[in-house]
Amino acid sequence: MIEDNYTDDTIVETLVKSFFKGSLPGFPEDFIKAMSWDKQERFLKQTIHSPLFKKYPGSLKLSRLFFKKLIEFLEPYQEVHDDIYKYLCSIMENDADKFSYRHYLIDNSLNSILTIKETKNMVLNGTTGLRTWEAAFMLSDWALSNKEVFANKSILELGAGVGFTGLTIAKHCNVKSVVMTDFHEEVLETLNSNVKINFLSSEVEQNIDSTFYKNDEKCIGVMKLDWNDTKNLPQNLSPDIIIGADIVYDPSIFQPLTTVFQHFHKKNKDVEIYIASVIRNAATFDGFLRNLEISNINHIELPLKQSEHIQWDENLVRCFLKINKD
Repeated sequence: MIEDNYTDDTIVETLVKSFFKGSLPGFPEDFIKAMSWDKQERFLKQTIHSPLFKKYPGSLKLSRLFFKKLIEFLEPYQEVHDDIYKYLCSIMENDADKFSYRHYLIDNSLNSILTIKETKNMVLNGTTGLRTWEAAFMLSDWALSNKEVFANKSILELGAGVGFTGLTIAKHCNVKSVVMTDFHEEVLETLNSNVKINFLSSEVEQNIDSTFYKNDEKCIGVMKLDWNDTKNLPQNLSPDIIIGADIVYDPSIFQPLTTVFQHFHKKNKDVEIYIASVIRNAATFDGFLRNLEISNINHIELPLKQSEHIQWDENLVRCFLKINKD
């Protein structure tokens, strides 16, 4: 019987979590039979009819796929809620969206959602920085498993993109500050949008190349940073920790990136640098490691255990480095 395996609450919660994750796994027959009209309505209230989703709607493509599959599951056993059909019809005519909002569950909890405006396109408007890449999930998951590393520290993120890693650390680690940097103007604009979405009650301080969001607990910054121009960096920018996810992808940036490391090592000899990478081209990544060695910058590879707080693809070839001067 359904009561032996599921409660009303867990049935709805399981379906809601599947929706926000963007996938609908196969469910046993008794689960589908338990998805009554009332439970479908509760599911809709927590997803497409929720204030969060109405303000920050998700990917139309993922929603179409999800609701088509949901109807396919339900129709043999249940009367499908009218609003499921209505919503699917309303989004069928729209083209695939360039931007949408992803609602990521931290610790698989509906009470801990990180909302990110991003694209699913690998390259958009001349940049790869407008989507969340797998190494960002890896680095964020490691950070949440090692919160003591970030406690009361000032964090600088290089190549922050849409901000998944920096925002995860800012929300869930007891940091002093997080400054997320990038160079592409549209990336910076999107990054600022994502800070505003996830930190609503903050005072905003706007400068020429930076914006700071401050509250009683911490400061979150978005800053334009050109790796080829470290001379113009603010004098007071001296982080305790530098992070980067999927920033080692092009040999042309190895020396500028190394120069950035050296710049901050001079300002703070104890600065800790953590770089998470998905290795798509072994020769390219080896070239980055050689560049570090030539510049007398030491590194060690840290183990990445199985995903714990944030799901990431454990089958990918990956490397997680801690970089230091001595």
